[in-house]
Amino acid sequence: MLDLDTLIKLNYQKLTPQERKVADKLIKHPRFALEKNIAKLASSINVSRNTITRFCKALGFSGYTEFKYEYIKFINRRMRNKATSSNNFIHEIITTYKDKIGEIETKGKLKDNDIKQLANSIAEHKPLKIIGTGKSSPVAQQLKYSLQTLGIYAQIMDSIYYANDFGYLFNNDDVVIVYTVSGHSILTNAVMRGAIEKKANVYMVTTNENIDVPLNALFVLPNVGVDNSFLFSNHTFFYIFNDILCNYVDVLLNNDSL
Repeated sequence: MLDLDTLIKLNYQKLTPQERKVADKLIKHPRFALEKNIAKLASSINVSRNTITRFCKALGFSGYTEFKYEYIKFINRRMRNKATSSNNFIHEIITTYKDKIGEIETKGKLKDNDIKQLANSIAEHKPLKIIGTGKSSPVAQQLKYSLQTLGIYAQIMDSIYYANDFGYLFNNDDVVIVYTVSGHSILTNAVMRGAIEKKANVYMVTTNENIDVPLNALFVLPNVGVDNSFLFSNHTFFYIFNDILCNYVDVLLNNDSL
């Protein structure tokens, strides 16, 4: 079976400096590319799509699609081998999970005052709209249902057809929560721009700290694909964020102090 780490290292010297950026990222963070299409991968590494294609071809693949197919097989095979050689594979996964959860405090960017501000707006029953498209849609739905148990109604904005202007969906007194792992979703960003143009109160939950749009607050969670060889989902941390937020709201609704 093909060992892609070895293949990359054998071809490393003939790669261009930009192609080496791709190689370095994949060697250091082996799960980095698994949930990304070529556009998102290129944007995350700060190279062009053509650079990704040239990198794949330099390794002997027809393009990114073939490379990613083999790469996923390689990563999964390596994980299976690790599982069979470990006497306590469950312990290894849970320990790694605990470490990653701990990064919400140590490496994430969750400011207490920002969460309090958002929770207070929700507790005051201001119009609440939650944006989550694609894989982020279940996270948005979960927040909606959790808030319903507290007597708070929220409108989910997940199944929306693309339009040139989404401003008609928002008012300036709206509280808008945006879920996006990478910050690069075209539909999510288009809807969010509509909210910003209407001067709504916009909060974003993401793993991308390099977001440059006017927001009330940016909540940055750890990226589980960094320094981690296991198959975890970034959205798991989004659910944890939802629980944190709902507990803040619950305290405020019961007139307790934070």
